[in-house]
Amino acid sequence: MSRSMATGPAPATTRTKYPGLTDGGYLGFALAMGLSALGDAAWYVTLAWSVTADTGPARAGAVLALASLPRLVTLLGAGAVVDSIGPRKVMAGADLARCAVMILAAAGALALGPGIPLLVAAAAGLALFGAFFIPASGSLRAGLLPHSQLVRGNALYLGALRGGQAAGGPLGGVLMALGGIPLVAAVNAVTFAVSAAAVLRVRARGKQAPPDAAAGKPDTAETAEAAEAVDTAPGANGPRATQAEGGPSTAPETSGRAAVHRTEPQASLAARIGEGLRAVAAEPRLRAVITVIGLTEFAGAGPINIGVALMANRNGSAAAGAGLLLTAFTVGAAAGFLLSLVWPARHRAGRVLVLGTIGQTACLAALAWAPSMVAALAPYAGLGLVSAAVGTVLVSCVQRWAPEAVRGRVVSIQALLIFGAAPLGNLVIGVLVEWAGMTWALLLHALVALTAVVMVALTPLLREARLD
Repeated sequence: MSRSMATGPAPATTRTKYPGLTDGGYLGFALAMGLSALGDAAWYVTLAWSVTADTGPARAGAVLALASLPRLVTLLGAGAVVDSIGPRKVMAGADLARCAVMILAAAGALALGPGIPLLVAAAAGLALFGAFFIPASGSLRAGLLPHSQLVRGNALYLGALRGGQAAGGPLGGVLMALGGIPLVAAVNAVTFAVSAAAVLRVRARGKQAPPDAAAGKPDTAETAEAAEAVDTAPGANGPRATQAEGGPSTAPETSGRAAVHRTEPQASLAARIGEGLRAVAAEPRLRAVITVIGLTEFAGAGPINIGVALMANRNGSAAAGAGLLLTAFTVGAAAGFLLSLVWPARHRAGRVLVLGTIGQTACLAALAWAPSMVAALAPYAGLGLVSAAVGTVLVSCVQRWAPEAVRGRVVSIQALLIFGAAPLGNLVIGVLVEWAGMTWALLLHALVALTAVVMVALTPLLREARLD
């Protein structure tokens, strides 16, 4: 007798309507996020050009680094706010706040001129509110999508962001030529408004209906997924236990997994941040996946961000060569997201992690001995492909394994590692190149990636991970 015949058809009230990836719900949501990334990238390219022209490269780097500091110092607290208020409200609010920042920047540039203090203040405001948007986005996607669609949904979302970022640079140049800083800021404000509208719209299309506990069957797939996503705002209806398929639980457990004890609503922000850190430390799967995220991000950040320029200089191809290498990486990343969308790593998620981290190690080692610019193109394309494929799986693991009560805080820890890896990686590779040369610098980064390989291979929870 089949499972469906044994349990009978699920009543209509127990079925959960999730936004599909190809309809106007989640697809529109992802495309709107890509549009927001397009406007944001155009703004930052314009900002970097303007600050560099007025202050010089060295001071511009310091100014831009300081402007991004609010995001790093706010991320952990932002995750606590997401868990307290709910990801949808925080995500929409962050977009509207960034829209307001851009409107003020456009008005200020028209009235006072695009001075450096105005541009830096606007950049700091975007970074501050962006710190709330990031964990809210990760937490919201985990609530919108059922387990079976999480990898594909993340691939679509992250691919849209990467596409928007890639196209934002040329758009910034065109807008700067047409109307200067005010026009760029105004266009970015519009993209943030569109993003906020998409966040609010997807709620209506993906609103979850609580399952009928009396009529539903606790061992059916439909009921398991409905219990997973009754509401996408954890703070609205209280915690829910989601034991199905090894899913996280917000209630204390006695089955060997770490219990998550929610802090009182009046607890301090520091206490709520500490609760998120303890949740990661107490859950072996989360400890392992967060460690691998840190290793892979650090191994790739420097070679990708500054490495393209250093590699181009080593091969005598200057800015044109750096652009080609960055294009190769972008093409590889697009291919990685497309593969994850078409053939999502569900039951073979652990295999993708093993092969992907091996691929990152091999690409970095190949770059170390690349004799020419042409020879470096394939490894950079490979880095883009494996970073997209592995990153999609790692993000999905965090979303799937994080207890819902602290999901925003766990996502904020992940984001802190990702965004913190960029400045740290840039600093380390610069020091290593001056100290030991480009070849040894890349080999040492390959060694860090190899550490991630060992971590995945020796951790059954990662090596055998499933996301189906």
